[in-house]
Order: sequence, then structure tokens, then C-alpha cells
Amino acid sequence: MHIVVDALLVYGAFSGVQHATLHQLRALLTLETRHRFTILALEDVPIERHLGETARPYRVIRAPVRAGQRLKRLWWQQAHLKRLLADEDAELLYAPGYLIPLRWDGPSVVFIHDTIALTHPHLCRRGNALNYRLLLPPSARRATLVATPSDVSARDVVRHCRVPLERVRTAPLGVEMPPMPAPEAIAAARARLGIAAPFLLAVSTIEPKKNFANLIRWFDAWKAAGLPHHLVIVGTWGWGYQDVQRALARARFRACIHLPGYLPQAELPPIIAAADVLLMPSRYEGFGLPALEAMAVGTPVVASNQGALPETVGDAGLIIPLERILWQAEIPTLLNHPERLRAMREAGLARAAAFPWSRCAERLCAIFAEAAALAEPTVAPPDAIG
Repeated sequence: MHIVVDALLVYGAFSGVQHATLHQLRALLTLETRHRFTILALEDVPIERHLGETARPYRVIRAPVRAGQRLKRLWWQQAHLKRLLADEDAELLYAPGYLIPLRWDGPSVVFIHDTIALTHPHLCRRGNALNYRLLLPPSARRATLVATPSDVSARDVVRHCRVPLERVRTAPLGVEMPPMPAPEAIAAARARLGIAAPFLLAVSTIEPKKNFANLIRWFDAWKAAGLPHHLVIVGTWGWGYQDVQRALARARFRACIHLPGYLPQAELPPIIAAADVLLMPSRYEGFGLPALEAMAVGTPVVASNQGALPETVGDAGLIIPLERILWQAEIPTLLNHPERLRAMREAGLARAAAFPWSRCAERLCAIFAEAAALAEPTVAPPDAIG
């Protein structure tokens, strides 16, 4: 089957969706299947370099749209992608970034990571919230099948996009189990950060849904109570970060808070491994990749109970309801129990090992085959001869 993958969302400083798309593609191009893959990319994005060496060949075609041209990308996708798919003799469209061209009537699978634009529009850029509120529900209904990374996202798609449950499938995301960072690599990561003290870590784009302003306030309370740790927040500045800047300006222990900015994915494992705990106090997540990435290098995870985080973390981490009093109390208590931290490290490693990207790719291929079969025209049986 010839599958065209719409990778137009892959550009800029990668967030979780971009990382997930690339990992899915690498894993799909590793499987032994009869599928042929063509990847649709923006004209100025080196998708081949981002993918690196793959086990199987693929073609790249480029849309006449550049990175950052969001409205033009959406317009081109809706106005012209149908014709390109027909010209390419596409047998299935896979859209790993929420939307499909509404005029495409061939087999399709759309991957909807979350419905935050519908359920939590105040946690999204206004333009994104408007675009997805207009295009996400009809994309979900138009697609042959909808894939989601979690049961939480699947239920949200059913409820908020009005898609029948029988047309929604889950394909949990994955994690690469890197070699455990050597002590020398961890020491070098600490040196790059300029931190000798123990530290707590958060990894994500700095935006409202990540709840980093409250994290900074809680950290002030932990330090005031005698916690020796520093706080490191790795990620690019996104949007709506004024609350974080105000929290930083008012922080009593500002000198112990470090924001090194965006770091390439390859540099993260030793930094994550150097942290005592990864913190995810998010207001909502459709999956929560940083949690798996932390567990893959043996770093304990503490996450909120919002969205799919309890589903992703499972029993391997600590889930805390998103309440200030609980977070301010639970973190110092946890850090004072080395046996509990050791048990969380072991449980996290086992949990992460159960989420290889190959499993995600295999699940996606099964969904592709099912979508293609569902889209095949039915042949009426011959009239009975009586």
C-alpha cells in the first residue's frame, strides 16, 4: 500500500508532536512491510536530516509552504493536498498532526494527540484554538479512522468531536531506551548547566498548560523549608509565558532556578539522568512523552493527575492531584526517602521498556490496514437463482 504521510507540522524548535511524528516515521520505516511511504514536508525543512538513516527507503515531496507560514499551510492543506494525493496515487493518507484535507475522500487515518483546543482553549494560542475548533472535529469525522495516544484522548475525541467510539483506535507513543548515561556524561551535563547541587528537572516548551509559574512558586516554598535542590526548566519560550516571568521576578530563590533554553533531543538523556526527579505539574497532557523519557534513564517521575499523565506513568511514578498544598508537601517527603526513589527508578525503567516505538509503529500499521479495508467498496452478492 502506498501511504502518504503529512509531516507539515515538523518544523522549528520541536515540541512533543514534532518529536512523536519523527519517531513514528523512523519506526514505520524500520518495519518489514509491503507499504511504500511518501513523506510530505515543508519546502524549507530538511526532513531527511531530521529522520537520519532509516532501514527502508522513502520519497519526499514538498509543499510550496515554508516554516512559520501557518495560515498558508492550513489553506494549502485544505485547498491543494487532495489533488497532490490523487497525482501521487496515494492509497492511504496518514496525518499525524491532527488535521486532514476535508475534501479527501480516500482512506485516511488522522492522529489526534489531544483535544485541548476544544476542552481547554484558554491553554492554547488564540489562533491555534480557533483553527482547531473549526477544523479538528470535521477532520476526525471525515477520517476513516482516528488514532490517539491514550484512552483519555480517545474518550475526548468521541465526546468533543462526535466520532463514534468504533472508529477510534489507540496507539500509545513510545520511547527509545538509550544506553544508560555514563557518570562522565552526567558530570559533563552538570558542567554545561553550571550546577553542582542536586536538582529537580522539568522539560517542555514554556507555555500555560505546563504550569511552570506554579512550579516556581512551589519551589520557593521547598527551598524556604530547607530543600538543597536547584530547579532546571529545559525548553524554549513558547507563548503566554508572562506569568512564568512574573514568578521568576518574584522568586526568593531565583539564583537556584536555571532556564538553559531549548536543547536538542540527543543532549537530554544525561541531563535527565542527572536530575533527582522529573516534575510534570501539567494542567493537561494527551500523553506525556517527557515522563517516559525520564523513566528510560532511571529518573523518578512526579506528575499531576491531569489528562493522560496517570495513564502514561502508571504505578511507576508518583501522581499528585494538582493542588498547591499537596505538591508543596509531597515533594520534600519523597526526596527524603531514598528507598522509595530507588524503587521508582526500577519501576520506571520497566515501565519505559514496555513502550518501544516499534510497538507504536506496529499498531499504526494495523490501523492503516483496517482503514484501507473499511474504505473498500462493498460488492453486492449476485442475485440468488431460484
